[in-house]
Amino acid sequence: MNIGLKDSFDRAEQVNREQESKLQDELNLDVRVVDTMIQEIMWGSSANSIKFDARRDFGIDSKDADLYYKQALQAIKENRKWYKR
Repeated sequence: MNIGLKDSFDRAEQVNREQESKLQDELNLDVRVVDTMIQEIMWGSSANSIKFDARRDFGIDSKDADLYYKQALQAIKENRKWYKR
């Protein structure tokens, strides 16, 4: 019986780690989208291309892509730090 309990405990820990990882990814989505857009803007990509890539790569809709694009432009205006992938 002790082995079954340990297996259950190990499985619960694994599920916890997986859920924590998914939550962390979701929380970082905004930052990743904006950072990616900033990079693409700095590389000279067109606005339409950047928004299309964001919709495809991050699974966001057009409205969110427009919002993130505006945030990226604002970040550049404010000279915020951005990181190359």
